[in-house]
Amino acid sequence: MVFMRSTVLLRGVVILFAGVLITCEPFEKVSEVPHITFKDFQLSEIDTLSNIIKVGELTFDFIDGDADLGVKTGNESSGDSINFYLFMFEKADGSYSQLPVDTLEYQIRYNEKLDRIGQNKTIKGEISLLIYYFIQPPYDTIKYDFCIYDRARHQSNVESTTDIGFK
Repeated sequence: MVFMRSTVLLRGVVILFAGVLITCEPFEKVSEVPHITFKDFQLSEIDTLSNIIKVGELTFDFIDGDADLGVKTGNESSGDSINFYLFMFEKADGSYSQLPVDTLEYQIRYNEKLDRIGQNKTIKGEISLLIYYFIQPPYDTIKYDFCIYDRARHQSNVESTTDIGFK
């Protein structure tokens, strides 16, 4: 009788241990340099005080292995407060040339919900940016190249949008 209880108990422990091993996810090592992936760019029109303007919505995914994405409050006056850059290109005769306009600079704010404690600090998600064209660009087709920086000033890869037609 005692031998049977030990065997049943041992089987239960083995089954429990196997269940724990199956449910544990392996640690995924992700680079501390952020990585972005272009998803979509949608151009639409909105009415603002009886003026129709175009609005572009850029959507992309990100992943960062050390969760240091976003400008923390109080750093807005430093040179590190800009962490998202857009470079505009015009398409003419099938090729692109960078436009002599200022680079569009934005700030991705820090969000305390992205803080990670423990071994795996990886964060990932989706970011959308609205670009308002109060004056329609004089170009038929443009595209943007863009990149982000984390707080350690690691630059992500550079991604490109699809063609954006204005005429």
